[in-house]
Amino acid sequence: MTTEKILVKKLSKGDVKAFDKLFELYSSRLYAFALKYLKSDVDAEGLVQEVFIKIWKKREELKPEKSFKSYLFTIAFNQIKKQFEKRQMIYGMVDVLAPDLADNSTEKSIFYRSVLHQIIDLLNELPEKKRKIFEMSRFEGLPSKEIAHRIGLAPKTIDNQISEVIHYLKERVDISEIAVALLIFLIV
Repeated sequence: MTTEKILVKKLSKGDVKAFDKLFELYSSRLYAFALKYLKSDVDAEGLVQEVFIKIWKKREELKPEKSFKSYLFTIAFNQIKKQFEKRQMIYGMVDVLAPDLADNSTEKSIFYRSVLHQIIDLLNELPEKKRKIFEMSRFEGLPSKEIAHRIGLAPKTIDNQISEVIHYLKERVDISEIAVALLIFLIV
């Protein structure tokens, strides 16, 4: 039995030292893989942590006879796909909240990203449950009934929560600030 298989077998039984060794073996390769796609140190580090958290949570389901490396990188690839889907949904939200900024000009692209960061920051300020409902709806594309079933609330409550978040975002995304900055940028 290889060292990796022995470590996976120990990990599946809850051995923290085996987990640490597997993290040590794969974290830098996983980080490089994530960085290649995400183009952000912070996002790549976060992805490595998310992947290993999933590994820990599913440790009892691990099969030592299967390739741990393949399993690890499959989880990472799926997480990267989810992040890209989430970004696309956020870009779509910017298109709705500030449609005049969503074109291909360099100047507007800078401010488009500024609005995007505002939206991400605002979403992170929401209470966890409300943010989760919104993400399940807009980023995962789940219908209100499915979200209601998962969370244990009425579908109408889910719809209300989503509407509140949209209203919250529309109220707080500062388009005027961006328009002023755009004007200053074009004059300079």
